[in-house]
Amino acid sequence: MTKSALQTLAVDIEARAKAQGLSFDPVIFEVVDWEQMAMLASYMGFPRRYPHWRWGNEYLRFKETYRYGLSKIYELVVNTKPVYAYLLDSNPPLAHKLVIAHVYGHADFFKENLYFAPAPKSMHDELANHAALVEKFMERHGVRPVEEFLDLALSLENLIDPHSLFVQRAKGVREPDGSPLRMPVRAYLEPYVNPPAQPPKEAEEAAVNEPIPPQPERDVLAFLIKYAPLAPWQKAILEIIREESYYFAPQGQTKVMNEGWATYWHTALMNGGLLEPGEVLDFAELQAGVLGGRGFNPYKIGYALMKHIEDRWRKGRFGPAYEAAELMDRLEWEGEAGDGRAKLFQVRRVYNDISFLEEFFTPEFALEQRIVPPEELEHFHQAKQRLLFMLTNAGNPIVYLTNANYKNRGELYLQQAFEGAELDLRKARAVIENLYRLWGRPVHLETVLDDKPVRLSYDGAHRQEAA
Repeated sequence: MTKSALQTLAVDIEARAKAQGLSFDPVIFEVVDWEQMAMLASYMGFPRRYPHWRWGNEYLRFKETYRYGLSKIYELVVNTKPVYAYLLDSNPPLAHKLVIAHVYGHADFFKENLYFAPAPKSMHDELANHAALVEKFMERHGVRPVEEFLDLALSLENLIDPHSLFVQRAKGVREPDGSPLRMPVRAYLEPYVNPPAQPPKEAEEAAVNEPIPPQPERDVLAFLIKYAPLAPWQKAILEIIREESYYFAPQGQTKVMNEGWATYWHTALMNGGLLEPGEVLDFAELQAGVLGGRGFNPYKIGYALMKHIEDRWRKGRFGPAYEAAELMDRLEWEGEAGDGRAKLFQVRRVYNDISFLEEFFTPEFALEQRIVPPEELEHFHQAKQRLLFMLTNAGNPIVYLTNANYKNRGELYLQQAFEGAELDLRKARAVIENLYRLWGRPVHLETVLDDKPVRLSYDGAHRQEAA
């Protein structure tokens, strides 16, 4: 398909999507070959990232799976303004049509879902700046030290608090003693932008030491950036890892919904007039590929749940027998019984994967989709909880830093928010070892193993004892 034909097709589908009520920022489509698509996929959809071996590993993985026919990337789309979407040049015209419609569903979700609201829309520039900064550090401090520190920092990239994105802070913060406004900047710029007004005073004899942190801190990376004894370039790299982790966090929180919403809309648009009579069978085959496969398929589950919700609200089936009744009463509901599409737009806006599945993944849905047979319905609740646990925090344990001066010796003490699943001990020990390398003092992690509280510690050697 020629570039002009693709452009004409995109304009037509854009108009159809807007007529159905979708709202999105401008979308720019780029056609790329498989080598370029593999490179973009390894960079998570962006043309430039900081130099690191992990991208090369991902690139080789995508190339090999494509070479052996194990997977094929039809498109990539990134949450920026404008939205950039990459189409594979070898796609047949029908696949281009489906993919473009799918992309407009994603673009609407990026703009309208509340969990994407805090995400910056200028990440093409931000990631390029990060790459340039890391390259500068490599020139100044050497490739190996910088790459080794990147390895260490990346092992901690999940120690953030995605919910902190929704905490509203003032543009400037005035200290309680009336000192000047302090402007929010990256931690490594703090001494230059917000220098102390006066040199710190010596502690009074009767002074009471405040706990650090004053309350359990889930954003461990932010704490390390502020307090760890690191060189400025090391703090800058931690800040880069943290910023990128927060940018990608909403995608992990809404994978099922986002793919389900995009699949719902490419299906609606294709069946709503985009399909030519001779394309029906080929479309059915493509759709089966999207919704097929073994194991957990976010496209399939998300799309089926969207259709299920639409059908329930269209038929007015949201009475006491359904788990969604109470939530529907609490939220502002502008549609009427029979308006299933309006309910879907509301769901798209205010839910993430956890709340979406918790609310609408009902026994009725599981039976309807033949996810569980009737004779095993009594085990549905346990299976649902396992699914929710798998999606919570992208499957990573939730860990809080509770004390940075444990036993008054400057040691770090962390605690896992235990919810029934034990830690992978190999990974947990690697994390506390890397925290020790950053902090320079012993690190402890309290968790539960074999139903008993235990403490994993590292002070140059690994230890395990009852907590």
